[in-house]
Amino acid sequence: MDNEAPSPLKVTMAAVAVEAGVSRATASRVFYGSTPVAEHTRQAVYAAAERLGYVPNTMARSLAARGSDILGLLVRAPDNPAYGLLFSELQANVSGAGLQMVTVAPSRNEGAHFERQALNRLLGLRVGGMFVATGVISAGMLEPFLDLVPVVVVGRPESHPDIHGVSYDEDHNADLLAHAVAAAGHRSAAVVVPEHSVSEHRRGAAMARGLTERGVRVHQVSSPTFGSQGEGGREIVALRRAGLITAAMFPSDFRLLAFLPLAQEAGLRVPEDLSLTGFDGILPGIDLLGFTTVRIPVEDAARRAVEVMRAQLEERTRPRHELLPGTLIRGRTLGPAPTLR
Repeated sequence: MDNEAPSPLKVTMAAVAVEAGVSRATASRVFYGSTPVAEHTRQAVYAAAERLGYVPNTMARSLAARGSDILGLLVRAPDNPAYGLLFSELQANVSGAGLQMVTVAPSRNEGAHFERQALNRLLGLRVGGMFVATGVISAGMLEPFLDLVPVVVVGRPESHPDIHGVSYDEDHNADLLAHAVAAAGHRSAAVVVPEHSVSEHRRGAAMARGLTERGVRVHQVSSPTFGSQGEGGREIVALRRAGLITAAMFPSDFRLLAFLPLAQEAGLRVPEDLSLTGFDGILPGIDLLGFTTVRIPVEDAARRAVEVMRAQLEERTRPRHELLPGTLIRGRTLGPAPTLR
C-alpha cells in the first residue's frame, strides 16, 4: 500500500513545482495565466502535472482571488423547457467565450427565499459575474451584489438602473397574442395573471391590457400559489359554463397544458367551445399539440447576455436594458369566437 499513487485531487501545485524544477509561483503562473511564462518552462510544468496526475483547483483559485473567469448562473426550474433551453444556450455561449459557469437551479416549488440563498452561495464561490435567469428574484434582492460582481438578468424585463438586462419583450409578445384573440372575433376572455413570477405577471397584465385596448372584456384570473401551474383552471371552466368568455389566455405553455385535462373533463372542445393561447413556444411537441403561442427568442437572449457579461468583465459600463421580440405561432387552439348562449 505504501507504493499506491496519491489521488489526483491530493497532488498539490507545490509537488508539481518540485517535479518540474520551478518555484510554486512559476507553476501557478503556468496554470492560471497571471503573467507570461517561457514556453519551455510551461511545457516542463505541464509534463510534471501529467506525470503526477495533478488537477488544477480552479475553485481554490476563485476563493483566493477577488474575481475569476468562472461565472455563476441562477436559473429557475430547468425542467421547464424555456429555462432548460436558456441554460443550454448560456452554457454553450459561455464555453465559446473561453469562460466557465457554475449553475444553481432551485426546484420548481422553491421560492424567493431559496433563490436568495442560491445567490449567496454563488457569491461565496467568488464568481466573476452572475447571470440571473428567473422570474422570482426581484431587483431589490440583487442590489446587495451589484458592487461586488457584474450581474446580467436574462429572460425577464429589467428596469433597475444599475442592473443589465437582456429580456424577451414581454409587452410586445403579449400584444401579439391579444391582437390575435381580438382579430378572431372574441369579445370576452379570461387571462391568468400569476402573482409570484415577475415574467408571468408581466405577461398576464400585458395581455389583459392589450385585450382591453381592443374592446375585449377581460376576466382576470389570479394565481397566488407559488409553483401551481394549474391554478385558476376551474374558475375558467366556470366562466365558460356561465357564458361569460369564449377564450382563455395563459402566461406559459405549461399552464395551458395543465388546463387541457380540466377542459376535457368539463366537456369543452378546443377551440370550438373555448379558444386557448399559451406563451413561450418551447414545449416539446408543441407543433403536434397545435398551441397558439409566442416563440420567445431564447437563443438570441443567451448570446447577447454572454456578450454583455464578457464586456462587463473587461470594463464595467452603464447598464443597458435590451428587449427582444418573439414570433407569433398560429395553432389550432385559437379559433373564431362561438356565439355565447
